[in-house]
Amino acid sequence: MKKQIQQQRKRVRRVLIWVFGVLFVLIAAILIHYRGVHAFRSVEYGDTVTAADFTLRDAVLEADAEDLPLGWHCLNLSIGGVPTPVFLHVKDTIAPTAEPVDLVIPIGSDPGPDTFVRNIKDAGTVRISFEQTPDFSTEWTDTIRIILEDRSKNQTIVPVHVSVRATVESLTVEAGSEIPSADRFRIEGVSTTQVTPIEPDILHHVGIYPIVFLTDSDVRSTSELIVVDTVAPQAEPTLLVLAPGETADAEAFVQNAADETDLSYAFVTAPDYESREVQTVTVRVTDEGGNTIDLESGLLITGVRPHVIEARREALTKADFENSDGQTVKVEPFIPDTPGSFAVSITVNDVPETLAVTVVDTTPPKLKEKQGIASAALYTRHAYQPEDIFEAEDITAVTLTFVDDPGFDTPGECTVTVLARDTSGNETTASVKVTLSEDTEPPKIYGVIDRIQYVGEPIAYFAEVFSEDAQDGPLEVTVESEVQLYEEGTYRVVYRAQDLSGNTAEAACSFTLIERTVTEEELRTLTKRIMAEITTPDMVDAEKLKAIFDFVQERIVYANGVNSNYTDWRKAAYDGYTQRTGDCFNIYSLTRALLDEAGIRYLSVERLKTSTWRTRHYWTMVDLGTGWYIFDPTWTPRHRVNCFMWTEAQCRSVWLYWNYDESYYPPLATTPFDYDAVVELERSGQLP
Repeated sequence: MKKQIQQQRKRVRRVLIWVFGVLFVLIAAILIHYRGVHAFRSVEYGDTVTAADFTLRDAVLEADAEDLPLGWHCLNLSIGGVPTPVFLHVKDTIAPTAEPVDLVIPIGSDPGPDTFVRNIKDAGTVRISFEQTPDFSTEWTDTIRIILEDRSKNQTIVPVHVSVRATVESLTVEAGSEIPSADRFRIEGVSTTQVTPIEPDILHHVGIYPIVFLTDSDVRSTSELIVVDTVAPQAEPTLLVLAPGETADAEAFVQNAADETDLSYAFVTAPDYESREVQTVTVRVTDEGGNTIDLESGLLITGVRPHVIEARREALTKADFENSDGQTVKVEPFIPDTPGSFAVSITVNDVPETLAVTVVDTTPPKLKEKQGIASAALYTRHAYQPEDIFEAEDITAVTLTFVDDPGFDTPGECTVTVLARDTSGNETTASVKVTLSEDTEPPKIYGVIDRIQYVGEPIAYFAEVFSEDAQDGPLEVTVESEVQLYEEGTYRVVYRAQDLSGNTAEAACSFTLIERTVTEEELRTLTKRIMAEITTPDMVDAEKLKAIFDFVQERIVYANGVNSNYTDWRKAAYDGYTQRTGDCFNIYSLTRALLDEAGIRYLSVERLKTSTWRTRHYWTMVDLGTGWYIFDPTWTPRHRVNCFMWTEAQCRSVWLYWNYDESYYPPLATTPFDYDAVVELERSGQLP
């Protein structure tokens, strides 16, 4: 029996050893598997949960961990493909937050607590409530407390400044404004009756004034009317004249003072009542708003009484002053042509004195209709100005305006009335009858001829093109171009102009683009060097023009037929200069380049072929402000003439030589060009 008990104990011991071994292996396996794993984690409600929250090992969170409710949750974490349970505690310990909204609430309204907060932030829903429900049926201003509470009972108290009113707390107006209406005080949605009247006088005094209102339920509401003055006063300095022994306060040195509130005056620089010289006295003018201006006025202490003189252009004489006591008076030269106060040196009985003269302008301007305006050719739809109809004469500047807008839109007789007002405010009116006609003549566009340009270079479409109208003068020109800047070829270019009456003109030409052989920079380098050699900085344009004419004529010896083509004008100019020989195209091209360098206005011209002249010829027209003239330095064996600024009549001696299509060009001048006179006019600045 004892032996059986011992054997049974051995079997139990072996079982226990085996069980504990298995448990040990299981525990060891669990510990090894959970090594580096946090089986229990706690997170804040709303936070994102990932496998990395439990372990740094390569793992996948198999369960959906988004939007988990509060409490404990068992999740599956897959480590190496082996499911591993982990436990997550979702908690909420963060109180909600919000921004206060300070408001003015109409009396009698019933706003909810959410009215007073914004930008609420929390992971879950938030309950909003008053800590103590306010009474919105009476007027008050105070801080209320709004309670924010989330589902975990976390709380935040937000203080909010609230004003319950029937009218605005205050209304600010500028001094001098109109009386504000009751509606400007009333808060929207509240009906009130104004009790306190607003007297106009208080709007001219800076201050705070209570204005009382009553609601329909007899609740008394008081608003503050705040009158401010932010605009500086206006005032003008004056020359004050005192007799010896007299004094004056600061206000006496100021005239025409104006402000919406009361003004005060103080000396910044005090007067010296002992001085007999004209002195400057600085006075500070201050309004009720504290705005200031400083004025530099004058003070003259003299024994001679002041004089008032009507403005004129003749100097003062002793006859302008009373001399009943047989006094001898000498007056220093002074022309009273400007209104204002002035100190004039005089001598009375050989004693030097200073006289205060006030120059006034009480004479209205004189209006005179422009000569021939009644019979002048005036056209409808033109913006004529009063200065086009009348001339004004006055000692001071005059402004002219139409009394009634004439319109100038209807043909026929029209009465034009003009008002003249000088700087002193004197006025005169005058009328004249004028006749308006329809302008049916279109403008002219000049200089639209076929041109050669270079591939890839900017095109100066208006270099020699302009428009003029017989009635409106120079006009703007527009261009429509088909030019392909980087492709050789011939392209159509159309120019258009329109005058003030709506008449239009159109002219077309072709632009031929060729490859350049001489660059613009190369030619400019050449022309700059030539102009530096043949001109001086003090020359006027007429002198530069004569220098260009003489240089080109002497530089290029004429030889007919040098050019095989007449397209590349830059190359022709360059060859003419370097080879010192060429035909009219070389001469024209070098002339053109030098005129460009000098900035002188010109037009390029080509001769029309006739039975007499079958060969080509090229030259320019030039305008220095005295009209267009033929300018051609070409010297031929057949016609040995110096065609420097020739008129049409001069050219008629060999007219067919300069025969051209006149429709492309403005008329030539008829007065012979007087070189010396033009130089003198240029030097005196009398040329346009």
